[in-house]
Amino acid sequence: MAESLTKEENILLTLINAFKNDEKEKLNHLGNISKSLIEVRKKVKEEMEKLPPQFNILNLIRRKNSEGRLLTYEPYNSNLLYQLLNIKKKNINFVKLFLEFMNGKFENNIDLNNIIWENVEAKNEYKNIDLLIRYKKYFAVIIENKIGYHDRDRQLEKYYNTMLEEGYGNNIYIIYLTPYRDNPSENSLPEEYYKKENGKLYGKFANIKHAEIGYWLEGILKRQEFSFLNNEEENSKYNYKLLKSALIQIIDNEKSISGESEEGEMTNPKIEKVLEKELFQKIKNEEGNIDDEELQEYIDIFSKALFSLKRKKFIQPYSKFTNEVAKELEKQSYKKGDAPYKDTYYICDDNHVIKHGCHWLGLGNVFLQADWDYEKSSAKYHFGICVEENDIEMKRKIKKLKTEIKNIFYYFEYHENNNDWIFDYNQNVESDNPKEIKKIAEVMIKLNELLKKEIK
Repeated sequence: MAESLTKEENILLTLINAFKNDEKEKLNHLGNISKSLIEVRKKVKEEMEKLPPQFNILNLIRRKNSEGRLLTYEPYNSNLLYQLLNIKKKNINFVKLFLEFMNGKFENNIDLNNIIWENVEAKNEYKNIDLLIRYKKYFAVIIENKIGYHDRDRQLEKYYNTMLEEGYGNNIYIIYLTPYRDNPSENSLPEEYYKKENGKLYGKFANIKHAEIGYWLEGILKRQEFSFLNNEEENSKYNYKLLKSALIQIIDNEKSISGESEEGEMTNPKIEKVLEKELFQKIKNEEGNIDDEELQEYIDIFSKALFSLKRKKFIQPYSKFTNEVAKELEKQSYKKGDAPYKDTYYICDDNHVIKHGCHWLGLGNVFLQADWDYEKSSAKYHFGICVEENDIEMKRKIKKLKTEIKNIFYYFEYHENNNDWIFDYNQNVESDNPKEIKKIAEVMIKLNELLKKEIK
């Protein structure tokens, strides 16, 4: 006869089952919402087809960083704003206009009197700060641009301390730029810094949404003092057409980040209806309200779903490139196996990407791998020779083959390391050029054959 449960055990079992049912219900809601949103997206696309072409060149091009890799959207957008703030002409100075605009957001205004505007610096990625505007030691304005990614540990606090160490004292300001005017996490910048009257940044902190940048620029185009941007005669004489065109594109770009473009205006009300029907109506309490804790749980679920969608989007080009390399390996008689052995290759599955944050193809000790960087929301894609970090003996044997390895890498500028990646090359996945794919496969095969032959 089965032993009966104690009263406490029964209570615990009831709580566990209630928790399981609650989680199941939340996931069911998420599933229903997802199905409805797919229909919303389809209908909005059909409506957009009826409008004139919505063409924005900023959606089609991205700058490259110093290593030749495409920038992910967040640093690309910061770079765009950096270029804009460095237009400092006598008749139109964007850093001046921006600081005047932001002074309307700060309770403690920046002193903009007696400024020599051409000497105001706008810098990009200065000591990891997305954007920095400073003037001598008079003031420093930190701009942190967040588009969908989380703050790093003590991120804004560190930036503040960096400027403090550089001698800006009480004249440090922070702008937190996000799609929806979010606040920074408590872990990045404690609220006591900017919400308490005696806080270090009280009156010197502003959170604004990207759409506000768009509306600010829209206002500039309408101002009488900048009428030359719209005047055909002036445009023909001084050629302001490119600047005006760029401003129009940036306005659209900034609004769209906050979902306030024409497409966003069509989509948002439909999303509200879906949430009202599929979620809000179902989780209201007897008084017709929704508990804050309940809403926060759904916010957490949607945040996780958003993160998964972004990671899926980001990893796809790497996955495609890797599979093309695998096809080249198969042309050379290498078959897919259960692990990266000396005579078989192996590609990790999606579960490995989710659990470990990397996607790879292995052939013996030769790997082609994309490592996901959670802090920067980007990936490093590289290939080369990899062994266990603590396998000192294997590292020693492989490094003895340095000359032969260098000759095999002839086409690629490899790096020699002391960690688990002994020799590797950072691959740009922007182009899936068949010749590039074939060369990588050839190098991987030659490296693998060398190791098979020389290391027993």
